[in-house]
Amino acid sequence: MTTPIQVGLPQIVLFVIGVLGVGLLISSLMSLSGGRREMELFEDEYGHQYRRWRRKRRRFGWKRSISGVFLLMVALGLLWIATSVQAYLGLTSDIKVATVQASQFTGTNPPQMAVRLTTFDDQGKQLDSKMYQLNGDRWILMGNMIKFPTWMNIFGIHSGYKLTQLEGMYSDPNLESNNKHTVIVLNGGDDNFFKTVYKQAWSSPFVDAAYGSATFLPADDHVYDIYVSQTGLYAKPENK
Repeated sequence: MTTPIQVGLPQIVLFVIGVLGVGLLISSLMSLSGGRREMELFEDEYGHQYRRWRRKRRRFGWKRSISGVFLLMVALGLLWIATSVQAYLGLTSDIKVATVQASQFTGTNPPQMAVRLTTFDDQGKQLDSKMYQLNGDRWILMGNMIKFPTWMNIFGIHSGYKLTQLEGMYSDPNLESNNKHTVIVLNGGDDNFFKTVYKQAWSSPFVDAAYGSATFLPADDHVYDIYVSQTGLYAKPENK
């Protein structure tokens, strides 16, 4: 579910912020390498006046240096997020991300089922459609959600969602506790980007929240449309 990196106005703005940061840093460092020369008027002990060049030492621009480091860190941080989030569906409203149809096999103990998972991009275009055999009589579809502050929309960074796992479950608690589960990893599962922002979401100014979401239903032969909203995944019967 990866989309190509797009270069547009938001990315150009990030580049300009980075250039300003580097410029301020260079300007501060240049102030340490000597100073500018000025012509000054001197007078000797006999009252004769004469002019002579004198090198005036510059002061280190701490304010410019700190501002440069800050701008550079902001630009690099936003650029890293903008690049990494390309693997996620841009979430600006409720969108359909998949359909699931599960049929239980007859005469199997413990129960097993065939599950067809069809995935879509944020424009409704089909990405993939595969059939899986899972243990259990319920299916569960899981994913990761990353929620960014509204102000980051200016830089083209929107909250994102990615399907990560399809799993079989048992409705019988005894079977659920004692029998083997089947897990299908989707889209690389929990990637390093999600793991990083998940750990730092509580303290990062760039991330509001990072969490997992899931929806599950019995294997009843019906086709379910799977949607993702700002609060997570939900399923409803097809065409309803």
